[in-house]
Amino acid sequence: MNRLEEIAAQIESQSRPPVHLWKPTQGGTIDMRIDSNGFWFHEGEPILRERLVALFASILWYENAQYYLVTPAEKLSIEVEDTPFLIHQMERVDDTWVAVTNTHEQVIIGDQNPVTLREYQGQWLPYVNVRYDLWARLNRSVYYQWVTEAMELAGDDSDELWLQSGRYRFRLST
Repeated sequence: MNRLEEIAAQIESQSRPPVHLWKPTQGGTIDMRIDSNGFWFHEGEPILRERLVALFASILWYENAQYYLVTPAEKLSIEVEDTPFLIHQMERVDDTWVAVTNTHEQVIIGDQNPVTLREYQGQWLPYVNVRYDLWARLNRSVYYQWVTEAMELAGDDSDELWLQSGRYRFRLST
């Protein structure tokens, strides 16, 4: 088994709550917020325990332009300033890009986890689908890593920047 297959097997073996199957009848709001840097807050105070943040991230759901924490019993809306996740690390494994989020989730860039460009603070940046309709914005260093790689591949005669992850090809510029 090669390294990419090991990463894929590790991702597949991770146990995640089946939030996509839960249809709670109770709803409400909780004073929880994820800021644009990916930091989680409860009642205005930062949540410093990484395991607690990872637990909350595992029950996160996006529906009708609103983010929720979902359990089998209730669905509580929370505030998210941009996206719930940031990509903090990116590694090329063979010919495939593997991302790591701020909650330590690994994501293999490809058809199941595509990249799209979205406008953020006046510029177009790549966002990666982590799962369901939950997206992650690349942090600055990862974005520059990708741009450098794409520029090397493009040479001087191209205005567009593209990368490839396995057979999946994606754009870095508009």
